[in-house]
Amino acid sequence: MPDLTSCSAAELARHIRAREVSAVEVLKAHLDRIERQNPAVNAVVTLNAERARARAEAADAALARDEVWGPLHGVPFTVKDQFSTAGLRTTYALPHYADFVPAADAPQVVRLKEAGGVLMGKTNLPLAAYDWQCDHPNFGRANNPWALDCTPGGSSGGSAAALAAGLSPLELGADVAGSIRVPSHFCGVAGLRPTETGPLRGIRPPDRPATVRHIAVAGPMARTVEDLQLGWAALSGSTDAIDAPTPPAEALRIAVTPELGGVPVDTDTQRVLRDAVAAWRAAGCEVKRRPAPFDVEDAFDTWARIQGFELTAGLPAPLRTTPLRQLVWQGYVRSQYGFLAGRMAKGAGLSPRAYFDVLDRRASLADTVDAFFDDWDLWVTPVAATPAFTHRRTGADLAIEGVSVPYALPIAPYNCPTAAPGHPILTLPAGRSADGRPIGLQVHARHGADAALLAAGRRLEAALEYTSWPTPLDAIASSHCVTLGGD
Repeated sequence: MPDLTSCSAAELARHIRAREVSAVEVLKAHLDRIERQNPAVNAVVTLNAERARARAEAADAALARDEVWGPLHGVPFTVKDQFSTAGLRTTYALPHYADFVPAADAPQVVRLKEAGGVLMGKTNLPLAAYDWQCDHPNFGRANNPWALDCTPGGSSGGSAAALAAGLSPLELGADVAGSIRVPSHFCGVAGLRPTETGPLRGIRPPDRPATVRHIAVAGPMARTVEDLQLGWAALSGSTDAIDAPTPPAEALRIAVTPELGGVPVDTDTQRVLRDAVAAWRAAGCEVKRRPAPFDVEDAFDTWARIQGFELTAGLPAPLRTTPLRQLVWQGYVRSQYGFLAGRMAKGAGLSPRAYFDVLDRRASLADTVDAFFDDWDLWVTPVAATPAFTHRRTGADLAIEGVSVPYALPIAPYNCPTAAPGHPILTLPAGRSADGRPIGLQVHARHGADAALLAAGRRLEAALEYTSWPTPLDAIASSHCVTLGGD
């Protein structure tokens, strides 16, 4: 039996059901690793240890009676601290809720539990879950297990870091502007931004209105695509993701767009993309270079206007009207995200009629993407212009090939426009930079084709013959320290 913390969620589920290992043993192995390794990465911020032990014991007792709760029976999981968890601290990364304990689970947490999962704890995220880094106002900064001086990404940065560090085999993240995709790319794990099907519930304090009604989605994160299938089956309430036939490689038609929004990727990312294309062609896939299926600027503008309008609607009343509204967007937000603030400020000032017009534009955009998939099974793009970057102040310049660029430029054009149509996107670990930082790729599919995307992703993953496990974390001596809350 290998080290249990190096096993995938699917492997753990099989071992537990076969009674080769107990759910209690699996949980203990992960809690022990969290105790040893979490101080270096600060990924897990709240533990659910006692209740998790009771749940694992119950899972083992159920198996002894030949009862299987579901595909995740006895498998531990963690969730981003943006999702409400009954009886367990949930901060939403808002200082006012530093000690808040919800009365109910978010719907996604309920589904993972109903599938037999054991909630082990909560993971780190940035202020208000809005950044491509991960620095919590109360818990501090999360670090990338591949390079502790680098960010694990955001906003699901603690989620990706926990997976990469072997602290958790399965995670629940959320994505509106790359919050699943960027951390997966930076930490060398897999993530699914699923088809958008409706407003995302359970990610806001109960006394705050859920004004963000579009683009934000919840999805599984894991170390393998097979684990994403397992997580997505639980989250969607369907076994389609597990049972979907894996298509033969020669049947896959793949369109590749090497850059978006006029922002070229660095040489390491170009090399990883070229190598992936070569591997997929060698496996029999039809792979051709194609332009994006939509006007990237129009999609970016659509995303920004919807986000600007909906985020502004959730602000306190004085900040929803000029001149304070302009101060928020052209002052604070511009200092953090530069050019992105100007785009979103246009949405903040929309009338209700203009907002609905933008939603109509979005529907047309989605139709355009689906028409593209009449000719192609998959569309592949980079996740960002660079691998993980070193920790810095939010808004500080980044670099592409040594050239200083605005903070949002290497990331936003690859993640904001592609989120607007609402179709499913798989982030697939694909390679590493010359200095060892992970690099992932985005694999897009038709609206509603999540199960087919994951099945195809299994084929692409196998062709790459790439693994990003283990990280060098075990060899890194660290004096970092973090105190976990919970029971």
